[in-house]
Amino acid sequence: MEVPIPTMEHLIVSRFSVPRLDAATAGFHRDEAWLGDRLELFRRFFVPSVQRLEVPAILLCSSASAERVAEETRDLSWVRVEVQDDWYGGWTGGEEQMLTRLDSDDAVHEDWLKALEAAPEGYEAYVTNGFYRYDIATGHLYQRRRREPSPLAAFPGGRNPYRWDHAQLPEHCRTYSMPKAYLLQAIHGGNLSNRRPSWRHFFRRRSLEHLRPFNLSL
Repeated sequence: MEVPIPTMEHLIVSRFSVPRLDAATAGFHRDEAWLGDRLELFRRFFVPSVQRLEVPAILLCSSASAERVAEETRDLSWVRVEVQDDWYGGWTGGEEQMLTRLDSDDAVHEDWLKALEAAPEGYEAYVTNGFYRYDIATGHLYQRRRREPSPLAAFPGGRNPYRWDHAQLPEHCRTYSMPKAYLLQAIHGGNLSNRRPSWRHFFRRRSLEHLRPFNLSL
């Protein structure tokens, strides 16, 4: 059953299985094993954090993968699959909508939508520079902050959330940096440039209690 797209609402949009630009990974979107791993991570991190926000989620999938993803998520009444075969795509929402981009293997803080509603108006993108990383291999949680925006960002006016890569947003949009860490990234073998980051990129280790606002108990 398709989820109706409301007006005057937030939407979460995820580039779930769109063909990548890199030749070595361009075909992942139609690989059954890769899709299986993405669906497992999606259920483990994305679903519990987004479901409680009570807003629809749009999964952008290639024409080769959309049918399987739709079948695997048919029990989630708030999820809708849209076909997109271009990495940057052109999917947009309504003029009165706020679109949040979130990777399908990540989680979002329970206060994200409230923070957006309280943020000052007049910006083209609302970004985050602070975030958490949960290392699946070790069970450790770390907090980071960096100069460029993280993958979590929101766009008023229904603008295409994937027109530019997240690190390039300040070059193209008038951005507002949200003051807290609203994103949690799951570190696994197939993300973050397909390699586990150096230990130097892990700092400020945090208690797992910080997972609670993401609706995660790991």
